[in-house]
Amino acid sequence: MGVNKLSIPQELISKIKLLAPGTKLRKALDDIVLANFGALIVFISEEKYEKYSDIFQAGFKLEIPFLPEKLYELAKMDGAIIIDDNVTKILAANVHLVPDPSIPTSETGTRHRTAERVAKQLGELAIAVSKRRNVISLYYGSYKYIINDINFLITRVNQALNTLEKYRQNFDKMILNLDVLEIENRVNLIDVVEIINKGIEILKIKEEVEPYVIELGVEGRLASMQLLEIIVELEDILKNLILDYSKEDIDEEDEAMQILEVLKGYKERKPISTARLLGYEDIANINQLNDYHVQSRGYRLLRNVAKIPMAITHNVVKAFGNVFSLSNADFSALKEVEGIGEKRASAIIDSINSMRKRISQG
Repeated sequence: MGVNKLSIPQELISKIKLLAPGTKLRKALDDIVLANFGALIVFISEEKYEKYSDIFQAGFKLEIPFLPEKLYELAKMDGAIIIDDNVTKILAANVHLVPDPSIPTSETGTRHRTAERVAKQLGELAIAVSKRRNVISLYYGSYKYIINDINFLITRVNQALNTLEKYRQNFDKMILNLDVLEIENRVNLIDVVEIINKGIEILKIKEEVEPYVIELGVEGRLASMQLLEIIVELEDILKNLILDYSKEDIDEEDEAMQILEVLKGYKERKPISTARLLGYEDIANINQLNDYHVQSRGYRLLRNVAKIPMAITHNVVKAFGNVFSLSNADFSALKEVEGIGEKRASAIIDSINSMRKRISQG
């Protein structure tokens, strides 16, 4: 099946990395494309290659170290080239491939039909280079992925990073506003679901652009660093928001992550559907969201702002119940909580004072 760029599985991403610019394999493939050669390459362990003699017929064994120049020269010949799955050795060349002809394929060209069938039958990686269209097609199991032109990738990644930066700036402003509302005990459910939905949008764009960054290989190192910088702590913040505002008191991170994954799976995230996933089944319209008062339990403040360990955060949440009560606690009351000493009590009070300072300055 063709791959949706929004949901590329990790097992396929690991194969895409093998072909990234800067790798020896990609150099050979680029040279083959520039020379207008076609190529059919299968990646399989030596043990499996020997096992499937009914599929890998004729040709001649090589068992020589992999070098881009050798692969380029062998691509001048007919037949498939067999490379070990670690891309360290060329096992054979001029091989006649005989996959099961009953395996369905959507391809029209002989080379691509064979590559797809071999990949499906063996569950291995196969690459077809089109002589006519100069396109590199990757097949792995039932997946198909077209390797993109590097100029297209750079443009696409830059556009996505610009969008992500704007979204993250907006998200951070929403979080700062939530800080104020939490301290003043004025949070409504609409404030929470809009922030969560904005954060999910960022994660979805990140998932969309990540395969392109991987495809860039060495050319994408700077983009990869930018991407990590943009999404830093985002998933943790969202997880803690779910712990803070789910209607039922949940204290397990795994449960919060499950809710987060469900939200990421929604094609369209509406405020009401997000609220219901958080447990507010009685929400029927947007007006109820606007008027529904909620209180943070304090997970985000304690984990993301004060950097308190989760086990001790649970103790604080149980002791104070919500951020408003926590914000009015004094130093001695905090120290009475198990696991909270002078240093952690000071970190919590400093975090709350910092939030109050922003309120007074705003």
